[in-house]
Amino acid sequence: MKWSVALVCCLISYSAFGQELISLRAVPFTTFTAKNIYVETVLDERKIKNLGEHKNLNDETVALSLISGAEESIEYFYSLTFPQDSLSKPIIIKLRALNVQESNRRMNDGIARAARVHIEMIFCEKVNGELKEIYSIKHNEDAVFDLYDKQNLYATHEKRIRAALEYCMHAFLINYQEIRSTISNPDFKPYRENQRIDTKLGQWFNLVTLKGMQSRYFQGYGISYTGFVDRKKGLIRPYETSLEVTWARDDIAEENGFNEVNAFVFRPELYFFYKRLFRGVYAAGSVNVPIGFELLEDLEGDNSFNFVIGVGASQGLRIIPWQEKGLVLGADVFQQLETSKVYRFDYGVEIVLGMNF
Repeated sequence: MKWSVALVCCLISYSAFGQELISLRAVPFTTFTAKNIYVETVLDERKIKNLGEHKNLNDETVALSLISGAEESIEYFYSLTFPQDSLSKPIIIKLRALNVQESNRRMNDGIARAARVHIEMIFCEKVNGELKEIYSIKHNEDAVFDLYDKQNLYATHEKRIRAALEYCMHAFLINYQEIRSTISNPDFKPYRENQRIDTKLGQWFNLVTLKGMQSRYFQGYGISYTGFVDRKKGLIRPYETSLEVTWARDDIAEENGFNEVNAFVFRPELYFFYKRLFRGVYAAGSVNVPIGFELLEDLEGDNSFNFVIGVGASQGLRIIPWQEKGLVLGADVFQQLETSKVYRFDYGVEIVLGMNF
């Protein structure tokens, strides 16, 4: 039976049940000139049968699921490309993982939104009436969208699921036997052996923190925003920026001929990094460029203005005990060179308190 490739994939919302169903587009994805196979059965071994919980376009939290369940949907999808006939050999698939994920991601030009389908399959044959596992694969299908392009991200989950299914079958066939194939505009990426697969998109943290500052020459406070994707290995590059208000200590101001020296400094990101030490505990470091101005009042009561710019560095710890939402604690030591009227080089400490959301 031939099916029209014009059938449109759809997301059907059932808000009463808090779920939305994904219908895979009914279209064969490739043609092989090889020994015939067909997918006899798909065994869903996942503990959680849905594809994950997400906020839909109405900002409602829903569970995404395949419209006929994973077993029937995947079996039918593969049958369009590998129909059963008298010469075809049955393959049984164990589905170990299939889920849809979303998370923010730091890009060179700011923060973007990433979408992922993660899949894990084991391909089996029946040997003497028992299942024999012959090939296993893990794969991610990722796509990156504008941070506010929720509609396109949500609408293309179905495409990523199909692409993941295509990829796994193509990889299986390459390893199952030597084949020649003709592939027309495949959705999957070229197969690579031994590629590292992360099962989850890193969790995105939003931190808003207040800091109290005390240095050799001044004291003050600041507010910062930090956004980053958590990861166990390697350095984490957060997106971070802060605004600070400081004032010179009375004795320092007087030594330099002023009654008051107040500074307003913005620190745009230059190079920040976190390193995960333990779950919820991170080493933090930065190289930054403070830029702002000082308002000065001399001993005669006259006011003046001074533009400040410099280079700074900091080293410290961040503690985020709750992964979803909760308290953030931290402490830093810092050093900086700056065009202040009361110092050139300074160093001090910061105590950080904030929220993760």
